[in-house]
Amino acid sequence: MFPLLLSPPSPPPLPMPEGLDAILSVAVLLLWGIPVVYFDLTRHRIPNILTYSGILAGLLIFLLFRRDQIADFPVAFLIAFGLYYIFYMFGWIGGGDVKLMAMIGLLGGKRFLVETMLCSAVVGGLIALGAALWLLFRARSPRGARIPYGTAIVAGVYLAVFTAPAGGLVP
Repeated sequence: MFPLLLSPPSPPPLPMPEGLDAILSVAVLLLWGIPVVYFDLTRHRIPNILTYSGILAGLLIFLLFRRDQIADFPVAFLIAFGLYYIFYMFGWIGGGDVKLMAMIGLLGGKRFLVETMLCSAVVGGLIALGAALWLLFRARSPRGARIPYGTAIVAGVYLAVFTAPAGGLVP
């Protein structure tokens, strides 16, 4: 009767493999980490294109696979951003580090965020200790030395993914 108004039924959604969201999240975290370390070590900054594209990827993964977990992933994003923004306000870290941790919260959730924060703090402390010793042996003051905390964050991500202290993303 009204053939243009009647459309054929849409096909059922394609079945998604179990855990595809975790695989995509891990892939984003691990792949984004490589250029983050490069820029953090060579230029002492993390470009916005890396953090914003990672946040966009995390948002897409959330909208496609995790809409029912609104209390985990978006909350982890907000916790990471809020906490690390305080560190930024004190001048302890840079703005790229804040956005990088927010991206990690959105991609990994609250538990993975805590694991990454702990691992990153340990790695960052070791980097700071190494830098201080290096400068002391070279008869320079460690005061004012720049520590690439984005590199420590990425190392924390890799540790949290592959060692999975509390079950992490890769069991």
